[in-house]
Amino acid sequence: MVSSKKNFFKFIAMFMQKKYSLFFLPITFLFISTVVVCPEEILIPGDKKIEDGFFELSNKNKVEKELHLYVTDGYQEMADGELVYFWGYTHAKDFSDVGEIKTKEERDTKLLPIKVPGDEIRLTSGKNYVIVLHNAGWYETEKHSGINHVAHTIHFHGLDLIPAVDGVPNLPYSSVFPGEKFRYFLTIPEDLEGSYMGHCHVDTTNHLMAGLYFPLIIQKNPNEIYGYKFDREYTLLMSEVDSEYMEMLRTEGNIRRGLDWKSNYFMLNGRIFMDNLINPLSTINDPKTRIVAYEGETVLIRLMAVGYNHIYAWHPHGYHGLVIGTDGRKLSSPYEKDTLLIGSGERYDILYKIPDFSSKRGCLSCNYGPGISLAHDHNMMGMVSQGIYPHGPQTIFDIRQKSVKPEK
Repeated sequence: MVSSKKNFFKFIAMFMQKKYSLFFLPITFLFISTVVVCPEEILIPGDKKIEDGFFELSNKNKVEKELHLYVTDGYQEMADGELVYFWGYTHAKDFSDVGEIKTKEERDTKLLPIKVPGDEIRLTSGKNYVIVLHNAGWYETEKHSGINHVAHTIHFHGLDLIPAVDGVPNLPYSSVFPGEKFRYFLTIPEDLEGSYMGHCHVDTTNHLMAGLYFPLIIQKNPNEIYGYKFDREYTLLMSEVDSEYMEMLRTEGNIRRGLDWKSNYFMLNGRIFMDNLINPLSTINDPKTRIVAYEGETVLIRLMAVGYNHIYAWHPHGYHGLVIGTDGRKLSSPYEKDTLLIGSGERYDILYKIPDFSSKRGCLSCNYGPGISLAHDHNMMGMVSQGIYPHGPQTIFDIRQKSVKPEK
Protein backbone atom coordinates (compact mmCIF):
# COMPACT_ATOMS: atom_id res chain seq x y z
CA MET A 1 0.00 0.00 0.00
CA VAL A 2 1.33 3.50 -0.67
CA SER A 3 3.19 5.09 2.21
CA SER A 4 1.45 8.48 2.28
CA LYS A 5 -1.54 10.39 0.93
CA LYS A 6 0.82 12.58 -1.08
CA ASN A 7 2.33 9.62 -2.91
CA PHE A 8 -1.10 8.05 -3.25
CA PHE A 9 -2.62 11.00 -5.11
CA LYS A 10 0.56 11.52 -7.10
CA PHE A 11 0.23 7.92 -8.23
CA ILE A 12 -3.43 8.39 -9.29
CA ALA A 13 -2.62 11.59 -11.17
CA MET A 14 0.16 9.89 -13.06
CA PHE A 15 -2.20 7.14 -14.20
CA MET A 16 -4.88 9.61 -15.23
CA GLN A 17 -2.33 11.37 -17.41
CA LYS A 18 -1.22 8.02 -18.93
CA LYS A 19 2.37 8.70 -17.86
CA TYR A 20 3.14 5.37 -16.28
CA SER A 21 5.63 2.62 -16.85
CA LEU A 22 6.91 -0.63 -15.49
CA PHE A 23 9.48 -1.36 -12.88
CA PHE A 24 11.93 -3.47 -14.86
CA LEU A 25 14.33 -6.04 -13.46
CA PRO A 26 16.98 -7.66 -15.70
CA ILE A 27 15.81 -11.22 -15.14
CA THR A 28 12.08 -11.10 -14.45
CA PHE A 29 9.52 -9.22 -16.50
CA LEU A 30 6.26 -9.07 -14.58
CA PHE A 31 5.40 -6.76 -11.71
CA ILE A 32 2.51 -5.62 -9.56
CA SER A 33 1.58 -2.25 -8.07
CA THR A 34 -1.26 -0.73 -6.08
CA VAL A 35 -3.29 1.62 -8.24
CA VAL A 36 -6.86 2.63 -7.42
CA VAL A 37 -8.64 3.41 -10.70
CA CYS A 38 -12.23 2.48 -9.83
CA PRO A 39 -12.57 3.37 -6.13
CA GLU A 40 -15.71 1.26 -5.69
CA GLU A 41 -13.59 -1.85 -6.20
CA ILE A 42 -11.05 -3.07 -3.69
CA LEU A 43 -7.53 -3.23 -5.11
CA ILE A 44 -5.32 -5.98 -3.75
CA PRO A 45 -2.12 -4.25 -2.58
CA GLY A 46 1.22 -5.03 -4.14
CA ASP A 47 4.84 -4.76 -3.06
CA LYS A 48 6.15 -1.36 -1.85
CA LYS A 49 9.68 -1.93 -3.17
CA ILE A 50 8.36 -2.63 -6.64
CA GLU A 51 5.98 0.30 -6.33
CA ASP A 52 8.82 2.66 -5.43
CA GLY A 53 10.73 1.46 -8.45
CA PHE A 54 7.63 2.00 -10.52
CA PHE A 55 7.57 5.68 -9.47
CA GLU A 56 11.29 6.11 -10.10
CA LEU A 57 11.14 4.75 -13.64
CA SER A 58 7.70 6.10 -14.55
CA ASN A 59 8.98 8.47 -17.22
CA LYS A 60 11.41 6.02 -18.80
CA ASN A 61 9.00 3.38 -20.09
CA LYS A 62 5.63 3.31 -21.78
CA VAL A 63 2.69 0.98 -21.30
CA GLU A 64 1.50 -0.09 -24.72
CA LYS A 65 -2.01 -1.05 -23.63
CA GLU A 66 -4.15 -1.79 -20.59
CA LEU A 67 -6.54 -4.72 -20.84
CA HIS A 68 -9.33 -5.53 -18.36
CA LEU A 69 -10.49 -9.12 -17.88
CA TYR A 70 -13.60 -9.99 -15.88
CA VAL A 71 -14.30 -13.39 -14.32
CA THR A 72 -17.95 -14.39 -14.20
CA ASP A 73 -20.27 -17.30 -14.98
CA GLY A 74 -22.86 -18.04 -17.65
CA TYR A 75 -24.17 -20.54 -20.15
CA GLN A 76 -22.79 -21.50 -23.53
CA GLU A 77 -24.99 -23.19 -26.09
CA MET A 78 -23.44 -26.22 -27.76
CA ALA A 79 -24.11 -27.33 -31.33
CA ASP A 80 -26.27 -30.21 -30.07
CA GLY A 81 -28.68 -27.69 -28.52
CA GLU A 82 -27.58 -28.21 -24.91
CA LEU A 83 -26.78 -25.29 -22.60
CA VAL A 84 -23.65 -25.91 -20.54
CA TYR A 85 -22.84 -23.90 -17.41
CA PHE A 86 -19.30 -22.45 -17.52
CA TRP A 87 -17.00 -20.08 -15.70
CA GLY A 88 -15.05 -17.78 -17.96
CA TYR A 89 -12.84 -14.77 -18.58
CA THR A 90 -14.73 -12.11 -20.51
CA HIS A 91 -14.35 -8.40 -21.16
CA ALA A 92 -16.04 -5.26 -22.42
CA LYS A 93 -15.47 -3.88 -25.91
CA ASP A 94 -11.76 -3.29 -26.56
CA PHE A 95 -10.96 -4.78 -23.13
CA SER A 96 -11.92 -1.45 -21.55
CA ASP A 97 -12.51 -0.77 -17.85
CA VAL A 98 -16.23 -0.68 -17.01
CA GLY A 99 -15.71 -0.66 -13.26
CA GLU A 100 -17.22 -3.06 -10.76
CA ILE A 101 -19.98 -5.41 -11.88
CA LYS A 102 -22.58 -5.75 -9.12
CA THR A 103 -25.67 -7.20 -10.81
CA LYS A 104 -26.64 -9.68 -13.49
CA GLU A 105 -28.04 -6.80 -15.54
CA GLU A 106 -24.70 -4.98 -15.41
CA ARG A 107 -22.92 -8.18 -16.42
CA ASP A 108 -25.21 -8.66 -19.42
CA THR A 109 -25.11 -5.04 -20.59
CA LYS A 110 -21.49 -4.07 -19.91
CA LEU A 111 -19.65 -7.31 -20.71
CA LEU A 112 -19.58 -9.67 -23.65
CA PRO A 113 -21.15 -13.10 -23.01
CA ILE A 114 -18.62 -15.57 -21.70
CA LYS A 115 -16.96 -17.84 -24.21
CA VAL A 116 -14.86 -20.90 -23.53
CA PRO A 117 -12.02 -20.49 -24.12
CA GLY A 118 -11.83 -16.77 -23.45
CA ASP A 119 -10.89 -14.48 -26.30
CA GLU A 120 -7.29 -14.59 -27.44
CA ILE A 121 -4.96 -11.92 -26.07
CA ARG A 122 -2.09 -10.91 -28.36
CA LEU A 123 0.96 -9.02 -27.11
CA THR A 124 4.04 -7.74 -28.93
CA SER A 125 7.62 -8.59 -28.03
CA GLY A 126 9.52 -5.75 -26.37
CA LYS A 127 6.37 -3.93 -25.22
CA ASN A 128 4.87 -3.20 -21.81
CA TYR A 129 1.28 -4.06 -20.85
CA VAL A 130 -1.10 -3.93 -17.92
CA ILE A 131 -3.68 -6.70 -17.48
CA VAL A 132 -6.27 -6.05 -14.78
CA LEU A 133 -8.27 -8.94 -13.35
CA HIS A 134 -11.75 -8.06 -12.02
CA ASN A 135 -13.85 -10.61 -10.16
CA ALA A 136 -17.41 -9.87 -11.32
CA GLY A 137 -18.95 -12.69 -9.28
CA TRP A 138 -21.44 -15.47 -10.05
CA TYR A 139 -25.02 -14.85 -11.14
CA GLU A 140 -26.32 -18.25 -12.25
CA THR A 141 -25.67 -20.26 -9.09
CA GLU A 142 -28.15 -21.36 -6.44
CA LYS A 143 -27.97 -19.29 -3.26
CA HIS A 144 -26.80 -22.24 -1.19
CA SER A 145 -24.09 -23.33 -3.65
CA GLY A 146 -20.69 -23.78 -2.06
CA ILE A 147 -18.88 -22.06 -4.91
CA ASN A 148 -20.46 -18.64 -4.41
CA HIS A 149 -17.90 -15.93 -3.58
CA VAL A 150 -14.90 -17.93 -4.85
CA ALA A 151 -11.64 -16.14 -5.70
CA HIS A 152 -9.53 -16.22 -8.89
CA THR A 153 -6.17 -15.32 -10.38
CA ILE A 154 -4.45 -15.32 -13.78
CA HIS A 155 -1.50 -17.65 -14.27
CA PHE A 156 0.37 -16.76 -17.46
CA HIS A 157 1.10 -20.33 -18.44
CA GLY A 158 4.53 -20.84 -20.02
CA LEU A 159 5.99 -17.47 -19.08
CA ASP A 160 8.86 -17.51 -16.59
CA LEU A 161 7.66 -15.18 -13.85
CA ILE A 162 8.52 -13.95 -10.39
CA PRO A 163 6.23 -15.53 -7.75
CA ALA A 164 4.43 -12.25 -7.02
CA VAL A 165 2.69 -12.30 -10.40
CA ASP A 166 2.62 -16.00 -11.19
CA GLY A 167 -1.04 -16.31 -10.25
CA VAL A 168 -0.59 -18.79 -7.39
CA PRO A 169 -2.70 -17.73 -4.38
CA ASN A 170 -0.83 -16.28 -1.39
CA LEU A 171 2.60 -16.36 -3.05
CA PRO A 172 2.67 -13.68 -1.80
CA TYR A 173 -0.65 -11.99 -2.69
CA SER A 174 -4.12 -13.28 -2.07
CA SER A 175 -6.37 -14.23 -4.97
CA VAL A 176 -9.13 -11.92 -6.22
CA PHE A 177 -12.52 -12.21 -4.52
CA PRO A 178 -15.79 -10.74 -5.87
CA GLY A 179 -15.60 -6.95 -5.91
CA GLU A 180 -11.80 -6.98 -5.97
CA LYS A 181 -9.22 -6.53 -8.71
CA PHE A 182 -5.53 -7.14 -9.23
CA ARG A 183 -3.17 -5.46 -11.71
CA TYR A 184 -0.54 -7.50 -13.58
CA PHE A 185 2.27 -5.50 -15.17
CA LEU A 186 4.00 -7.24 -18.07
CA THR A 187 7.23 -6.35 -19.77
CA ILE A 188 7.68 -8.74 -22.68
CA PRO A 189 11.36 -9.33 -23.57
CA GLU A 190 12.32 -8.50 -27.15
CA ASP A 191 13.53 -12.06 -27.80
CA LEU A 192 10.32 -13.76 -26.60
CA GLU A 193 7.56 -15.00 -28.92
CA GLY A 194 5.29 -17.98 -29.38
CA SER A 195 2.08 -19.55 -28.08
CA TYR A 196 1.06 -19.42 -24.41
CA MET A 197 -2.09 -19.54 -22.29
CA GLY A 198 -3.70 -17.80 -19.37
CA HIS A 199 -5.72 -19.65 -16.75
CA CYS A 200 -6.88 -19.48 -13.15
CA HIS A 201 -4.60 -21.18 -10.63
CA VAL A 202 -7.02 -21.25 -7.69
CA ASP A 203 -8.26 -24.81 -7.04
CA THR A 204 -7.04 -25.51 -10.56
CA THR A 205 -8.85 -28.82 -11.08
CA ASN A 206 -12.20 -27.10 -10.71
CA HIS A 207 -11.45 -23.61 -12.00
CA LEU A 208 -9.44 -24.61 -15.07
CA MET A 209 -11.84 -27.33 -16.14
CA ALA A 210 -14.81 -25.02 -15.52
CA GLY A 211 -13.61 -22.83 -18.41
CA LEU A 212 -11.17 -20.29 -16.96
CA TYR A 213 -8.55 -20.33 -19.72
CA PHE A 214 -7.65 -18.34 -22.84
CA PRO A 215 -4.92 -18.32 -25.54
CA LEU A 216 -2.07 -15.85 -25.10
CA ILE A 217 0.02 -15.04 -28.18
CA ILE A 218 3.32 -13.16 -28.15
CA GLN A 219 4.31 -11.87 -31.56
CA LYS A 220 7.45 -10.19 -32.85
CA ASN A 221 6.36 -9.41 -36.40
CA PRO A 222 3.07 -10.00 -38.25
CA ASN A 223 2.93 -13.21 -40.30
CA GLU A 224 6.20 -14.49 -38.84
CA ILE A 225 7.21 -16.84 -36.03
CA TYR A 226 10.72 -17.96 -35.08
CA GLY A 227 11.93 -16.56 -38.41
CA TYR A 228 9.43 -18.58 -40.47
CA LYS A 229 6.97 -16.74 -42.71
CA PHE A 230 3.31 -17.72 -43.04
CA ASP A 231 0.23 -16.41 -44.83
CA ARG A 232 -2.52 -17.32 -42.35
CA GLU A 233 -2.75 -18.52 -38.78
CA TYR A 234 -5.29 -20.28 -36.59
CA THR A 235 -5.26 -20.85 -32.84
CA LEU A 236 -6.88 -24.19 -32.02
CA LEU A 237 -7.45 -25.03 -28.36
CA MET A 238 -8.64 -28.56 -27.59
CA SER A 239 -10.45 -28.99 -24.27
CA GLU A 240 -13.09 -30.98 -22.42
CA VAL A 241 -15.88 -30.44 -19.91
CA ASP A 242 -18.21 -32.49 -17.73
CA SER A 243 -21.55 -30.71 -18.09
CA GLU A 244 -23.13 -32.75 -15.28
CA TYR A 245 -20.30 -31.87 -12.89
CA MET A 246 -20.65 -28.21 -13.86
CA GLU A 247 -24.34 -28.33 -13.02
CA MET A 248 -23.43 -29.85 -9.65
CA LEU A 249 -21.08 -26.91 -9.03
CA ARG A 250 -23.83 -24.47 -9.97
CA THR A 251 -26.43 -26.00 -7.65
CA GLU A 252 -24.42 -27.56 -4.82
CA GLY A 253 -20.85 -26.36 -5.19
CA ASN A 254 -19.19 -29.35 -3.55
CA ILE A 255 -15.66 -28.73 -4.81
CA ARG A 256 -14.28 -31.79 -3.02
CA ARG A 257 -15.63 -34.11 -5.71
CA GLY A 258 -12.91 -33.33 -8.25
CA LEU A 259 -12.15 -37.00 -8.87
CA ASP A 260 -15.76 -37.49 -9.96
CA TRP A 261 -15.03 -35.56 -13.17
CA LYS A 262 -16.13 -37.48 -16.28
CA SER A 263 -15.90 -35.40 -19.45
CA ASN A 264 -18.88 -35.69 -21.75
CA TYR A 265 -17.98 -32.88 -24.18
CA PHE A 266 -14.68 -32.76 -26.08
CA MET A 267 -14.26 -29.42 -27.78
CA LEU A 268 -12.19 -27.44 -30.27
CA ASN A 269 -12.22 -23.71 -29.49
CA GLY A 270 -15.17 -24.40 -27.21
CA ARG A 271 -17.26 -26.01 -29.97
CA ILE A 272 -18.07 -29.48 -31.18
CA PHE A 273 -18.44 -30.81 -34.71
CA MET A 274 -21.92 -31.71 -35.92
CA ASP A 275 -22.85 -34.02 -38.79
CA ASN A 276 -25.46 -31.38 -39.59
CA LEU A 277 -23.01 -29.33 -41.65
CA ILE A 278 -25.08 -26.14 -41.64
CA ASN A 279 -25.36 -25.98 -37.84
CA PRO A 280 -24.16 -22.43 -37.03
CA LEU A 281 -22.58 -23.52 -33.72
CA SER A 282 -20.50 -26.32 -35.26
CA THR A 283 -16.72 -26.02 -35.42
CA ILE A 284 -16.74 -25.84 -39.20
CA ASN A 285 -18.95 -22.74 -39.21
CA ASP A 286 -16.71 -20.82 -36.83
CA PRO A 287 -14.26 -18.60 -38.79
CA LYS A 288 -11.66 -19.07 -36.04
CA THR A 289 -11.84 -22.87 -36.28
CA ARG A 290 -12.55 -23.64 -39.96
CA ILE A 291 -9.09 -23.64 -41.58
CA VAL A 292 -9.38 -21.73 -44.84
CA ALA A 293 -6.34 -21.42 -47.11
CA TYR A 294 -5.48 -20.99 -50.78
CA GLU A 295 -3.15 -22.86 -53.10
CA GLY A 296 0.52 -22.20 -52.40
CA GLU A 297 -0.04 -20.64 -48.96
CA THR A 298 1.62 -21.55 -45.66
CA VAL A 299 -0.69 -21.88 -42.66
CA LEU A 300 0.43 -21.66 -39.03
CA ILE A 301 -1.59 -23.71 -36.54
CA ARG A 302 -1.08 -22.77 -32.90
CA LEU A 303 -2.26 -25.98 -31.22
CA MET A 304 -3.08 -25.93 -27.49
CA ALA A 305 -4.78 -28.25 -25.02
CA VAL A 306 -6.58 -28.09 -21.67
CA GLY A 307 -7.75 -31.37 -20.20
CA TYR A 308 -8.56 -33.39 -17.12
CA ASN A 309 -6.88 -36.63 -18.15
CA HIS A 310 -7.49 -36.85 -21.91
CA ILE A 311 -4.51 -36.92 -24.29
CA TYR A 312 -5.54 -35.44 -27.62
CA ALA A 313 -4.21 -36.78 -30.92
CA TRP A 314 -4.35 -33.97 -33.49
CA HIS A 315 -4.63 -35.57 -36.93
CA PRO A 316 -5.26 -33.70 -40.20
CA HIS A 317 -6.13 -35.78 -43.26
CA GLY A 318 -4.02 -35.07 -46.31
CA TYR A 319 -1.30 -32.93 -44.73
CA HIS A 320 1.87 -33.46 -42.75
CA GLY A 321 2.76 -30.45 -40.63
CA LEU A 322 6.22 -29.14 -39.78
CA VAL A 323 6.48 -28.75 -36.00
CA ILE A 324 8.69 -25.67 -35.55
CA GLY A 325 8.10 -24.80 -31.90
CA THR A 326 6.73 -26.12 -28.67
CA ASP A 327 5.72 -24.40 -25.43
CA GLY A 328 6.85 -21.00 -26.72
CA ARG A 329 10.31 -22.09 -27.85
CA LYS A 330 11.75 -22.58 -31.33
CA LEU A 331 12.84 -26.13 -32.10
CA SER A 332 16.43 -26.44 -33.29
CA SER A 333 15.40 -29.50 -35.32
CA PRO A 334 11.87 -29.16 -36.75
CA TYR A 335 10.12 -32.41 -37.63
CA GLU A 336 7.12 -33.50 -39.68
CA LYS A 337 4.06 -35.14 -38.11
CA ASP A 338 0.58 -36.04 -39.27
CA THR A 339 -0.57 -37.23 -35.81
CA LEU A 340 0.60 -35.23 -32.82
CA LEU A 341 -0.16 -36.13 -29.20
CA ILE A 342 -0.83 -33.14 -26.96
CA GLY A 343 -1.59 -33.10 -23.25
CA SER A 344 -3.01 -30.45 -20.97
CA GLY A 345 -0.92 -27.29 -20.92
CA GLU A 346 1.14 -28.10 -24.01
CA ARG A 347 1.37 -25.84 -27.07
CA TYR A 348 2.71 -26.65 -30.53
CA ASP A 349 3.42 -24.31 -33.43
CA ILE A 350 2.93 -26.19 -36.71
CA LEU A 351 3.35 -25.02 -40.32
CA TYR A 352 1.25 -26.55 -43.09
CA LYS A 353 2.44 -25.87 -46.62
CA ILE A 354 -0.50 -26.01 -49.03
CA PRO A 355 0.74 -27.22 -52.44
CA ASP A 356 0.29 -25.13 -55.53
CA PHE A 357 -2.03 -27.49 -57.33
CA SER A 358 -2.22 -25.56 -60.61
CA SER A 359 0.61 -27.56 -62.23
CA LYS A 360 -0.44 -30.94 -60.81
CA ARG A 361 -3.96 -31.48 -62.07
CA GLY A 362 -3.14 -34.82 -63.68
CA CYS A 363 -3.17 -36.89 -60.49
CA LEU A 364 -6.63 -38.28 -59.75
CA SER A 365 -5.84 -40.09 -56.51
CA CYS A 366 -3.19 -38.17 -54.58
CA ASN A 367 -5.25 -35.31 -53.12
CA TYR A 368 -4.03 -32.77 -55.66
CA GLY A 369 -6.53 -30.00 -56.03
CA PRO A 370 -8.59 -27.72 -53.84
CA GLY A 371 -11.27 -29.13 -51.59
CA ILE A 372 -12.15 -30.11 -48.04
CA SER A 373 -10.35 -32.57 -45.76
CA LEU A 374 -10.84 -33.40 -42.08
CA ALA A 375 -8.73 -32.68 -39.03
CA HIS A 376 -9.75 -34.27 -35.73
CA ASP A 377 -8.80 -35.88 -32.44
CA HIS A 378 -7.62 -39.40 -33.27
CA ASN A 379 -8.02 -40.50 -29.66
CA MET A 380 -11.49 -41.90 -30.27
CA MET A 381 -12.57 -41.35 -26.68
CA GLY A 382 -12.54 -37.65 -27.53
CA MET A 383 -14.54 -37.84 -30.74
CA VAL A 384 -17.87 -38.02 -28.93
CA SER A 385 -20.01 -35.61 -26.96
CA GLN A 386 -22.87 -36.93 -24.87
CA GLY A 387 -21.79 -40.34 -26.21
CA ILE A 388 -22.51 -39.46 -29.86
CA TYR A 389 -19.92 -39.74 -32.65
CA PRO A 390 -18.56 -37.63 -34.40
CA HIS A 391 -19.55 -34.75 -32.10
CA GLY A 392 -16.05 -33.94 -30.93
CA PRO A 393 -13.07 -31.67 -31.70
CA GLN A 394 -13.15 -31.96 -35.46
CA THR A 395 -12.74 -29.30 -38.13
CA ILE A 396 -11.83 -29.05 -41.81
CA PHE A 397 -9.06 -27.78 -44.05
CA ASP A 398 -10.99 -25.75 -46.63
CA ILE A 399 -8.50 -25.31 -49.50
CA ARG A 400 -9.52 -22.97 -52.31
CA GLN A 401 -8.23 -22.11 -55.78
CA LYS A 402 -6.09 -19.05 -56.30
CA SER A 403 -8.46 -17.74 -58.95
CA VAL A 404 -11.19 -17.14 -56.36
CA LYS A 405 -8.91 -15.73 -53.69
CA PRO A 406 -10.33 -12.47 -52.29
CA GLU A 407 -8.29 -9.39 -51.60
CA LYS A 408 -6.68 -9.46 -48.16
